[in-house]
This record gives sequence, structure tokens and C-alpha cells, in this order.
Amino acid sequence: MQQNARPAPPPFASAAEAVAFIEGMRQTMAELTEVLTEETALVRAAKVKAAQPLETRKSALSLKYIGELARLKAHAPALRRAAPRVLASLEAENAALGKALEVNLAVLATAHAVAEGIIRQVASTVQAKRAPSGYGANGQANAPPRRIASPVAVIRTL
Repeated sequence: MQQNARPAPPPFASAAEAVAFIEGMRQTMAELTEVLTEETALVRAAKVKAAQPLETRKSALSLKYIGELARLKAHAPALRRAAPRVLASLEAENAALGKALEVNLAVLATAHAVAEGIIRQVASTVQAKRAPSGYGANGQANAPPRRIASPVAVIRTL
């Protein structure tokens, strides 16, 4: 049975290369934090369409960050020896990125819940308008059977 094992990332040849790697990772994290913050602000302002172009950049930066994080984890002891101070500042920036990601996910989840609530309300309103408004022989209001619910079409462009 063959597994999809990725080759181990190459080790750092020198302390200068390790520091350059950490600086590059800091740059990636700063850009990703900036994109997350911008997307969060736009979604909070209900400008979802304006936030859509950021998705491509956010995905690319996320993939780059994950690759760099894998290399960091694979060679953590060497990095700690080569650049302990720079690595400590990287850890603090990583915590800030985590907080920005947490806020972003909460805002996106809220926007999703609001949109879902609106769609459900529209569907129930449309269905209520189609229900008969009379009473049956037993004095109860006539309601259409649940199986006869009408579909609601949703256009997914914003």
C-alpha cells in the first residue's frame, strides 16, 4: 500500500538562511493577517461582494503559510539554536494571526447564519402565502400536506 508522503523539507544550510526563512514566514503571516482583517471589515460592513476577491489571495497565502509551518516544525531544534530571538518574535506574531483568524471565522459564521435565516424566513413566507386560508369540516384550518411544499429558488450571486 502506497501512501502520499511528502518529502521532508530541506534543512537550513546556515544560521543566515534560517533567519531569512523566519523573516519570510513573518512576511507571509503579516500579509495573511492583513487580508483577514480586510475581509473581516468588509463582511462586518455587509460588503460581501467586495470581500470575494480576497478569497483567492487568502487561499494562496494560507497554503504558503502551511508549507512554511511544516518546514518550521520539521527543523524547530535547528531554528531554536540558530535564531532564538527571531523565533520568539515569530511565535508572538503567530498568536496575533491566530486571533485575527478567530475573529474572521466568527464574522463569517455570523454572516452565514444571517443569510441562512433570511432564506428560511423567505421560504416560510412563500409557503404560508400558498396555504389555503379556509377551515375544514372539523373546524381546523386547512394546511397543505408537508410533502407538497413548494421549492424556493435562490440566486447565489450577491
